[in-house]
Amino acid sequence: MIVRLAALICLLVVTTLQDVILIGLPLAPLPAPPLPEEVSLRDAHLIVTVNDEQGRPEADTSVRVFAIHDDRAWFVGEQRAGSDGVTHFSGLPRGEVWVMAYGTARARASSRLMLDAGPRAIDLTLSPGKVLDVLVVDESDRPIDEAEITVTTAEPLPFVALTREGGRARFDRLGPAPYVVRATAPGFEETTRTGIMPGPFPLRIKLDRLGSLTVRVVDGSGQPAEGAEVLAAGTALWPARRTSTDAAGEVHIAGLRTGVYDLKAHRGDEVSPTAFAVPVEQGHGKVVELVLTKGRRVRILVTDGDAPNAPPVKGASVVLVENGLSAFPLHGRTGDDGSLSLGPLTDGPASVSAWAPGFVQRSAVSLGDTATEVRVPLLRGAALVGEVVDDRGYPVAGATIEVIGADQDGMPIDETMAMTEFREGHFARSLLGPAPLIPVGELGVMAGPIPDIPRGDSPIPVSVGVGDPVAPPVNRGGEPWVTRRDGAFRAEPVTPGRVQAIVRHPDHVEAISEAVTLRPGGEARIRIVLRQGGLLEGRVLEEDRAPVAGARIELAATQGALERVAYAKDDGTFAFAAVPDEVLLSVARPDSPGDVVVRVVVAVPDRARKQVEILLPRRREAVSIHVDDDRGYPLDRVEVRVISLDVAVPLRRTLFTDDDGNAALPDAEGLPLRLTLLRPGSAPLVESTAGARKELRFVMHRGLRATGEVTGGGGRERLEGAEVTAYTAAGVRRTRTDDQGAYTLTDLAPGRLRIVARHDEYAQAEALLSVEGDPDRPADLGALDLVAAGEVEGEVVDPEDEPVAGARVARERVPSYLPLGSLPPGVVTTDRNGRFTLKGVPEGNTLVEAYTAELGRGDELVPVRAGQTTTRVKIILPGDPPRPEAKGAGSVALTLGTARGAVVALLVPPGGEAELAGIEPGDRLVAVNGREVRSIDEARRRLTGPLSEDVVIQIDREGAGGATRWMTRVRRERVRR
Repeated sequence: MIVRLAALICLLVVTTLQDVILIGLPLAPLPAPPLPEEVSLRDAHLIVTVNDEQGRPEADTSVRVFAIHDDRAWFVGEQRAGSDGVTHFSGLPRGEVWVMAYGTARARASSRLMLDAGPRAIDLTLSPGKVLDVLVVDESDRPIDEAEITVTTAEPLPFVALTREGGRARFDRLGPAPYVVRATAPGFEETTRTGIMPGPFPLRIKLDRLGSLTVRVVDGSGQPAEGAEVLAAGTALWPARRTSTDAAGEVHIAGLRTGVYDLKAHRGDEVSPTAFAVPVEQGHGKVVELVLTKGRRVRILVTDGDAPNAPPVKGASVVLVENGLSAFPLHGRTGDDGSLSLGPLTDGPASVSAWAPGFVQRSAVSLGDTATEVRVPLLRGAALVGEVVDDRGYPVAGATIEVIGADQDGMPIDETMAMTEFREGHFARSLLGPAPLIPVGELGVMAGPIPDIPRGDSPIPVSVGVGDPVAPPVNRGGEPWVTRRDGAFRAEPVTPGRVQAIVRHPDHVEAISEAVTLRPGGEARIRIVLRQGGLLEGRVLEEDRAPVAGARIELAATQGALERVAYAKDDGTFAFAAVPDEVLLSVARPDSPGDVVVRVVVAVPDRARKQVEILLPRRREAVSIHVDDDRGYPLDRVEVRVISLDVAVPLRRTLFTDDDGNAALPDAEGLPLRLTLLRPGSAPLVESTAGARKELRFVMHRGLRATGEVTGGGGRERLEGAEVTAYTAAGVRRTRTDDQGAYTLTDLAPGRLRIVARHDEYAQAEALLSVEGDPDRPADLGALDLVAAGEVEGEVVDPEDEPVAGARVARERVPSYLPLGSLPPGVVTTDRNGRFTLKGVPEGNTLVEAYTAELGRGDELVPVRAGQTTTRVKIILPGDPPRPEAKGAGSVALTLGTARGAVVALLVPPGGEAELAGIEPGDRLVAVNGREVRSIDEARRRLTGPLSEDVVIQIDREGAGGATRWMTRVRRERVRR
């Protein structure tokens, strides 16, 4: 009876079940779990009002709220709006939330906001929903079911659906078009379509099938290599993955996108050469054979410095890379004796780099084609110690430290503790080797969840398949690069060199310290004062005072490295907080965010509010450029480089003429311009105009050809491989001499030409020439004879006779400012013992100079004989107080001096922006940014400033016909002093 009664009740319940239709709410199950109970601060209240596009309440809508906690979305509530379109949510957590509203035949609306204790109200507008049908097919027009379709609208959250029978999917609550539609399916290549507008017919997307690779591995006798490990990396397979061959010595890798892939195999001490750039096409398979041969193992010794008896370094992280760049590097850690063995690898070039706690990374050490041993000396890191206080003298806790500058080799330094920890974590993970490629018929994936990057004390397996057993990772130790309660910090290890500290704190203006020099294993102290700064509010308007919505505003400190970007709201307003006392605002229109149309320098009082109104200049008419050859025919493919010579208008464009010889330069009529026209086969043309007319017409003539020779020993030797640099009005040309010491320069314009020739065994020489002649017959530049050179070895010391590491040494004059990168020819730096070797010094009594920013300049007159080395040269730096440095993130790499009361460019480093702009040694700087310069300090202050700003320099240059005055625009760059 009980069983029958229970069955009767169950039947009654089943027969009375009915579906409840939620009108206007056909929603999928909640896409996020409920908020965890441990989130306790739930005292926020949210009032959401939902309206239609006319501002009328939208009744019977559903509103959902999701909280963002620990970088995850959690569901916290759902309400239905009444007739007034209002919903109330209480007990919400503080912090970031997302609010989404749904209505019948309406587009979904969403908003992101931050909640605090108490009430908060927002309005959401539901516009009429649009419908988009999507049809997904393969290359044979067969429908693809279960393809994933993602539609991105102006709303930040995308729409996602799967195609059903017939390869179709429908989206019926989309907002205003256009849309971005992405389609993916297993075994097919992902496809994205942009600018999609809904229409009466479905959007048809064709997916191409993915390709595959079959890798066949054989041994030296041609027999299948069972159990060989195959490594693969490429276009859609990164980082590298590994898998093993079957009994037939084969492995099949499917699901590959069109592209190129690298393949390699090894088994025991056998290894195959790397197959580079194996092409894979869509829908096709490719078979690749790898042949195993006996490989070599390399013993690597890591030492503390390069002295003969330098102690070994235990626990150093080592990376060995074949061919200079490889997708399959070998990793390991040194043991107690500072060594380890890595392999197998094939014969050929390779490089080894190493790093260890307390040391900094150096350039990789080259490994010979068949070498089996190599030594890698490490450089001890330095420490940057300091304190951070506010403008009242109170310590600032929690400020982060970033170190920037240039090392002793001129390479850039940009280090933070987070970057160091990431590098260590990445290396620790790399010790495990490539992740396994799981054969599931498609592109392999890592087994299980991807683990977090390990911390310094995480246990890591201590052996790898391609190296000897390795030591467990060493804890980095050291303090965080963050100020303590007393405002003090210690950042180490830092790469030795000329460095500055950038200090950031959310409540203060970012500050940059004075530049200091760090020696290997040394320490330098700095003190940084953070100011609270001011609040800058502004509005961008057109000339008729219409607001410019979406205008791009870039803020840059005139002194320091601070840079920020904001976009104007619909009413043209923008705001920046914690702003330094003087900033440069660069404004661009929304339709061309890369073209700055106005720059304004604004003074912002500390702890005060500054309001500014920026009026954009009216749009200028476009300038039409037409180029013909000397016969009157239009020239296509002419490269037209245009710079503005107006300080207030930072125009810089590169154009190319079309088939009719025309190019259009927008917004440029009336501007003073400098135009450089380049085309293969034609003579370069450089023209300046005080005010550009609506139409500019140019005629390009055939280019001249010139030949010359570089000789040595009074013309008795023809020097092969000499580097020849030609300085022309249109830019710098570089070439090398052939086996007869000859060189050829093409596409030259008539006029002045400066030639500089260098050779490793001779002293540098230069000549100022004039190129004239017939395009059909090359001009003869004659022979440039280089004198035999010797070497100078010595040391640089301070006033206390202590060695000076990192001092620059050169003949006659050492450049003060250099661009980041390698040192220019003829300049060397001292090692940790203050020693140097200077090559290419001409015979005779030669002045050798040494320089550091802290200790000043010292020199010594040295007798040099050709082919010999002059030793025991000692240069004492005087210890002069350093010249004050102009504050700014960028400057122009020029060494300035004075001659006859004028500021002169003494040295122009090769590869810098000054050289690219056409400035040469001996040029006189008349004005910078429209203001006359009378001293070196004045010129340097105007050359220095935000990286985003160019400088306009007016120059006098002496020539055969007297001084020529001209102007150029130079980009600021990061320099090292």
